[in-house]
Amino acid sequence: MSKIKIVAAFVVIAALAGVVAVQYQTIQELRRENAGLTQQVADIGPLQEKLTEAQQAAANSAGSLSDDQVHDLAKLRNEVSRLRQQSGELTKARRQIETLNQQVASEEAARQDAVANVQASVQAGVQAQTHQIQNQNACINNLRLIDAAKQQWALEFRKQATDTPAMSDLQPYLGRGPNGELPACPDGGVYTIGTVGDKPTCSNPGHVLQ
Repeated sequence: MSKIKIVAAFVVIAALAGVVAVQYQTIQELRRENAGLTQQVADIGPLQEKLTEAQQAAANSAGSLSDDQVHDLAKLRNEVSRLRQQSGELTKARRQIETLNQQVASEEAARQDAVANVQASVQAGVQAQTHQIQNQNACINNLRLIDAAKQQWALEFRKQATDTPAMSDLQPYLGRGPNGELPACPDGGVYTIGTVGDKPTCSNPGHVLQ
């Protein structure tokens, strides 16, 4: 289960990273477009001044403009109109960039939370599995002690393989804990001593003396 959780964690992290990468690429493209529009909009000022000068010259000339001057005046007006439109597009692009920046920040925070949650879940699963294995090993070691005590009891009192000792018979051969307790399953399993010829067992599945 811990391996499955670890794989799932990498899948979640990779998926979230892909979303952030796409958002980042979109922002970079909009920023390049923004830079181009900014440069074009910067040209509005000089063209506006030329247009104003041309309009003033036209007013002062009282309709005496040449065809070339009329053509240049119309060209300037069209250019200023085009740049004003691009200025509107620039404003729109800047708003899109701001919105995407907010989305990326929000998604990055969500990604970090998701990664932290997955990592915590994986760590908890690994710790639980480690604790389970430690308890299983401790229980199997207790079963070995009980089996060794049975063999010593049988040897000392000349018992047969079919004889079954009580726990009180094995107490002299068993090591006790710091509080004088006999070996017990860490997970609360119940030990069955069995006959001299049989291995002692625990009621917990997996706690088996081979």
